[in-house]
Amino acid sequence: MYTYQGKYHYESSAEVQTATVSFANNKLQIGLKDEHGNPRNVLWFWEKIVIEKINGSECFLGYDGYPRQTLIVLSSEFAEELEKRRKVFGKPTSNNRAVNAILVISGVMLVLGLALYLWLIPYLAGKAAEAIPVSYEQELGDKLYRSLIAEYKVEPEKTKLANEFFKQMKVPTAYDIRITVVKDDQLNAFAMPGGNIVVYDKLIREMKGPEELAALLAHEFSHVQLRHTTKTMFRSMGTYVMLSLVFGDLTGVGGVMLENAHSLKNLQYSRSLEKEADLNGLELLQARHINGNGYVNLFNTLKKENGLAPSEWMSSHPDLDNRINYIKSNEHYQPGATTDTTLTRLFAALQSDEKTW
Repeated sequence: MYTYQGKYHYESSAEVQTATVSFANNKLQIGLKDEHGNPRNVLWFWEKIVIEKINGSECFLGYDGYPRQTLIVLSSEFAEELEKRRKVFGKPTSNNRAVNAILVISGVMLVLGLALYLWLIPYLAGKAAEAIPVSYEQELGDKLYRSLIAEYKVEPEKTKLANEFFKQMKVPTAYDIRITVVKDDQLNAFAMPGGNIVVYDKLIREMKGPEELAALLAHEFSHVQLRHTTKTMFRSMGTYVMLSLVFGDLTGVGGVMLENAHSLKNLQYSRSLEKEADLNGLELLQARHINGNGYVNLFNTLKKENGLAPSEWMSSHPDLDNRINYIKSNEHYQPGATTDTTLTRLFAALQSDEKTW
């Protein structure tokens, strides 16, 4: 299996990564390295590959999905093999307008345009997310919540208990944190802009102790407090956000985000943001004398997710062992702390099927 060199970019990250690319039956196998230098693979299935441009040895490819992925391979042999695969598996989607536009741009303009699209606009969109008022972020988050929550069956008793659990953690914040427990057969949880956090009941049932729930809520709270969700969504809509700021109107941005509210449950953060949320959450646990093994046990619980649609937790960090390692090596890791008895009682009630309110 011949390997080619390429440049890979994932839209929720400003980083362009060097990649090895090879053909594997009906898909492309893209070899990358994580932030620790460990190898990882991304698979592009043929039917979702978008050919943006093939011009001699230049191959510009995209992959259908949200957020967007792109790949550049400069190899005439790769282009020839791509044509052969078309004949076997059929012709992938081709964006003719993009092809025509790129053909008239000079080499210098192509490099400048790529830099603008991949780095500058996402960076500025992220800065814009930091600048918006908390009140606007909460208003937008509430609209997203109302749009999305209808897809689920809410567990009202467990929702009350989960909110009381977080309240007992006594985490100071400018946001109105509201937790909703929903009935779903996945190990998942996700945060929305402005303070709403959704937790799937199966994940709570699989936990071994209150420290796990505290770690989960500290992690998702960190996504809210550090504006990770807002930044990631703004960056994925970079050009649209920047135009809205130029004209002084973010209403359109909110409308587009509402149209894509369903993507929140599988939103993929960059690895740097995930690590920041982990370590910020660990620091919150230490300050409240909650056992740091809550994170370790939580990651071990998440390893059980097999054969189901990937959750935000699993898709963004396939190697949970790496997360365990950097948690254990952090100065805020406190494995000997004893969890507050009130948290223990609330957690036991959460795992019970009996009504407690």
